[in-house]
Amino acid sequence: MRSEPETAIAATLSRRARGHDGWVAWTDPLERLVGAPGDAIGALRRLPEIARHTSSMSESTQALPKMEETLRQVVEHTRSLPALAEQMTALAEATEVLRPMDARMAQIEGAMPVLVEVQQHLARVPETLERLETALTRMSDTLDRLLVALDELDADLSSLGTAVSPLGRLAQRVPRRGRRADRESPDVDS
Repeated sequence: MRSEPETAIAATLSRRARGHDGWVAWTDPLERLVGAPGDAIGALRRLPEIARHTSSMSESTQALPKMEETLRQVVEHTRSLPALAEQMTALAEATEVLRPMDARMAQIEGAMPVLVEVQQHLARVPETLERLETALTRMSDTLDRLLVALDELDADLSSLGTAVSPLGRLAQRVPRRGRRADRESPDVDS
């Protein structure tokens, strides 16, 4: 059976092996002497495993700087979210007028067949206007020629009036014959 100090030492070593009590005020010097090389050899045996784990950690943490930069960008981009939320609220308030417009749009939709028919008629308007323009151009040309002809007629009538005027004076001097001449020209005095 163990004595009480041996039991305390065994309990302390057991706790140390399990990772408890990193610092112990009193240890057996002989135990420390014998246990130190054993601990060193055990630690040396674990070095390849530690190296593998360290290498694996190194590979796993290589992406951390890129992830950190990406997270900084995410933080930077999400800073505008509160302002965006306010703008979205304002936009929602501004688009409230669209609801009543829906009923008006339904009325317009009901009138669409008539509008389509009107549109078809309107599609023919340029062609009709072009024909009217051609006809008006021809009529304008005809009116221009008519004005020229009227000017010429006026000039001809003026010259005819000038030419006939002496005949009229002569006819007034000729005596009248019979009653037939009186009936035909009652205004002429002898």
